[in-house]
Amino acid sequence: MRLHMVQIISGRYHIPPPGVSRQQQQQQQQQQQPHSSKPNVGRIAPYLILTQCERLLTTCLSSVPLITSDVLSVFITVLITLLDCGHTQDAQLTLEPNLANFFSGESVTFRCDMKEGAVTDWHYSFNQDDRQIASFSTKNLYSLNLMAHSSGTYQCIGHKNVENFKKQSNNVTLSVSAHRPKATLTAGSKSIPIGSTVTLYCSVDGSAGWSYEWSIKNASNSYEPLPGTENHIRISQHGLYRCRGKRGKTPAFLTEDSDVLRLEKTLSNRASVTIQPKWTHIFSGEEIAVLCEIEGGGGDAEWKYEWRTDSSNTPPAHREYRISSASPFHSGQYWCKGRQDSYTSTEWSEAFQLTVSSHKPTAVVRRTIGVEILTCSVEDSAEWKYYWFRRPTVFSENEIIRDGELDNAITILQGGIYHCRAGRGSQSFFTEDSNAVIIEKKVSKKPVVSLEPNWSLIFAGEVVTVRCYIDGGAEWEYEWSKPDSNTLPAHNGSTISAAVSHSGNYRCMGKHKSDWYSSTEWSEVMALTVSPHRPKANLSAEDGSFPVGGSVTLTCTVSPSSSAWEYFWYRGHKTSEPLTAQDAALRTSQISVSRRGLYWCRGGRGDPIYYTEFSDPVRVNAVATNRAVVTLRSNWPKIYSGEAVSLRCDIQGEEDEWEYEWATTSSNKPPNQKEYRINSVSQLNGGEYWCKGRLERSQDGSTAWSGNFSLVVYNNKPKPILTVSPLWLSSGDSVILKCEVEHPSAGWRFYWYKAVPTLSDSSYTYELLPGNSNGTEQGSYIVRGQTGTAGYLCRAGRGDSVYFTDYSQPEFVFSGDLHSEASLTLSPDRVQHFISVQVSLHCEGNSTRWRVMKLMKNSYSSVCSQWGTMSGSTCNLSDWQSGAVYWCESESEEFSNAVNITAAVDIILVSPVHSVAEGEFVSLGCKLKTEQPLSNVTFYKNEKVIQSDGSAMLNISAASKSDEGVYKCQHSGSVSSESWLLVRSPSSPSPVPSIAGLVFGILLVLLLPLLLLCWYKKSKGDVCIYDTINGSGITESGICGDPADSCEYGNMSLDSDS
Repeated sequence: MRLHMVQIISGRYHIPPPGVSRQQQQQQQQQQQPHSSKPNVGRIAPYLILTQCERLLTTCLSSVPLITSDVLSVFITVLITLLDCGHTQDAQLTLEPNLANFFSGESVTFRCDMKEGAVTDWHYSFNQDDRQIASFSTKNLYSLNLMAHSSGTYQCIGHKNVENFKKQSNNVTLSVSAHRPKATLTAGSKSIPIGSTVTLYCSVDGSAGWSYEWSIKNASNSYEPLPGTENHIRISQHGLYRCRGKRGKTPAFLTEDSDVLRLEKTLSNRASVTIQPKWTHIFSGEEIAVLCEIEGGGGDAEWKYEWRTDSSNTPPAHREYRISSASPFHSGQYWCKGRQDSYTSTEWSEAFQLTVSSHKPTAVVRRTIGVEILTCSVEDSAEWKYYWFRRPTVFSENEIIRDGELDNAITILQGGIYHCRAGRGSQSFFTEDSNAVIIEKKVSKKPVVSLEPNWSLIFAGEVVTVRCYIDGGAEWEYEWSKPDSNTLPAHNGSTISAAVSHSGNYRCMGKHKSDWYSSTEWSEVMALTVSPHRPKANLSAEDGSFPVGGSVTLTCTVSPSSSAWEYFWYRGHKTSEPLTAQDAALRTSQISVSRRGLYWCRGGRGDPIYYTEFSDPVRVNAVATNRAVVTLRSNWPKIYSGEAVSLRCDIQGEEDEWEYEWATTSSNKPPNQKEYRINSVSQLNGGEYWCKGRLERSQDGSTAWSGNFSLVVYNNKPKPILTVSPLWLSSGDSVILKCEVEHPSAGWRFYWYKAVPTLSDSSYTYELLPGNSNGTEQGSYIVRGQTGTAGYLCRAGRGDSVYFTDYSQPEFVFSGDLHSEASLTLSPDRVQHFISVQVSLHCEGNSTRWRVMKLMKNSYSSVCSQWGTMSGSTCNLSDWQSGAVYWCESESEEFSNAVNITAAVDIILVSPVHSVAEGEFVSLGCKLKTEQPLSNVTFYKNEKVIQSDGSAMLNISAASKSDEGVYKCQHSGSVSSESWLLVRSPSSPSPVPSIAGLVFGILLVLLLPLLLLCWYKKSKGDVCIYDTINGSGITESGICGDPADSCEYGNMSLDSDS
């Protein structure tokens, strides 16, 4: 078998079967593959005849009668190698010009490049949509004049002349539009300012490859070309312009001409629209002219005018647009411009707004207050002339008193009915007539309203006369302004029986009977007030009692007071006859009486007499000269609810026997006894108290009432304030307690307590300190020898059955020394800590149950569970608060040492938590949160630099009292918080029991006299001194301790106000 050719289809290699010619193989392949309109760019042609390769294979296989499959594989590999050698190349179809879109009438040229051999070695055919349209033997170019049906896909195929070998090219797609395009001409501005230029732009939408032709219309109405083929030109001449696009070789293809663009030259002269007359408000029917004014424009002959408006009427092409009768249809905006020729004009003016009101204006007459002037006004006062009219009566005709004058005001010379109107313009345009104003001419006489009798307040039932008086004998008609139109007739006055309905303001005026518009002014207002209530007399005595043989003055008054009142006096019953002259001066406001009894009075005035109500009675008694005084036995500034108090009625010269009478404003009236004792006073007892005494077996002998005594009872118990000093203990310090209460000298005694922890209910009990079961007079107390942390309270009491204040808040003194009974340790073991570091507080000692306490400045103590987590005897801090003091309290009522912990962000001072003994080595350090080694560190003591050599440690080889103080460190501008270094004296060794017994005996001998002395001083109220002595077998004892004293206990819950 002989291998004729190799065929490559879709990337696979096939050996044609024996007996199949090359032509038959090609036909089979064409039938198997459908035609595709897509370009075949980048692929090997489906029928690639490898002439050179075939010759090589034929030579190699000519001596081989039969080829096995293995041998065939070898040759296929050789063939693939030859294919990869690049000896075959595709054909390429190109287009000139190389554009995407074409138009009917343009021409294009196709070029078919076989990529090998000479051009004359090939026969060329050109296809459109797989249909042959041209064929050339040795020419690879094909030119085509395009029409609408020329759109489609084009391809070329080359056949080699010598051998039966061909190539086909890629596909080229043409899009041909049937319509000739039209150029578009635009401009940056359609007007050219003098001395400037404008750029014109020409474009053809949706295509490329154009050059452009420009032209301008000349004086002969033909277009002459302009230089330039770019898509834009810059011009400075006004006129009519157009452009078109062209492309392709000669003859070039031309687009349609663009629309003509008109460019005008803009003059610098400025146009403006004005109106004549220059009124701000135009009314329907008026004659006006709208003018176009041009600055520096010369005469009207130089310009032609153009108008624009959005109104319903278009102005003519003149400078002046005259409107003989304006209407709302003329309202709108107006613009104008001036033109010198077809292409030279000004810019459009600013818009002028013309508004024509549809209604005719109405004149308004106003009267100037205080002067006799009338003013006629119109809403737009421009150039109006005013016309005034007057009617003497409502029945008379109008008479013109002013005819078309610019002055809109007239002076009133006589009464009448006045109105006006206004007119303006050459053809007098008139407003509507104004409102009518009635003017009454006032004569110089002014009436007066009088009230007879002239009392400021009239009571219902009194008889009065209201009268209007006008000087002169003319005959007048009277007009009244009064509350009740039925009260008075239309004459000068009337007498009435006053009622409440008569109350009000009265005034009158007079009108001359022979002249309608001649009248007086209104009189001044006379106010009449009628009270519905009959007044009641008020009776008072200068003293409700008088000495035996003396007299007392009684005074009767009526409100409001009036000299017209007469007074009538009565003794006994108010229905009895008035007193006669033998008893008192009649009808006066004061009388003097010397007989005891019940007295009344009432007032009366007018004719007939109008009586008031009777006064309340006043009893007059003959009294003793002794004086009563209310006193408080315990004269304290403040009395508190619950205290026992006694009020006494003391009478001067008490050798006589008295009966007592009390009066009070409080809720509880005292009994008729000398002393009023209140065992537990309350606010119900507060108020004013009076007392007086009456001699036993005497009807007339009694004292006057005492002066008032004010008893104020305060509901809230007082709460004292306790202060302690010092706050932090050093070895051998005494603790000074001070208890302050309001008004400390008001009988208070002070009681002192020690706070004892109670873990069962999270509170404290109060243990009375020895030696003050009866309290101390002074508000201070000294505790000597206190070496450990402790809490103290105080309260005050007074009275026989002691009334106690509330307890003070507990105050604490702190010690940093460790004790075996109770101690607090920290982890990490330092005073200052970083905020992010977990800190644990651990309690140790002779107890199994503990609580950890915290105290902030100006706050109450609180337990660990409120700000941390308590686990056994350890408290882990979770709520950091810098500057707090922490300590432990045990079930066995012990206090540990206290630690003041400080929180920091970036730098701390590392210092001992507890005090150090004299002679000990102490090392202070400066530490950063980043743990980086430090240098350039400065240490301070009491705000003074003590080390600045840069070392991060401050070492004290042997601590002494002089080293005690406040320390801090500084590094690179960051300063740590301050910490206190406490230096204590070295602890003494514990004595053996025998020595302890000896010391105890000596102390007993020495202290016994002191105990007796203190007991004596205590009874005198001196300050009691309480010592705490630490020693073998002695925990606490009091120098002033009285064996008979018992401890008082109280409970205090933590974080409470009690």
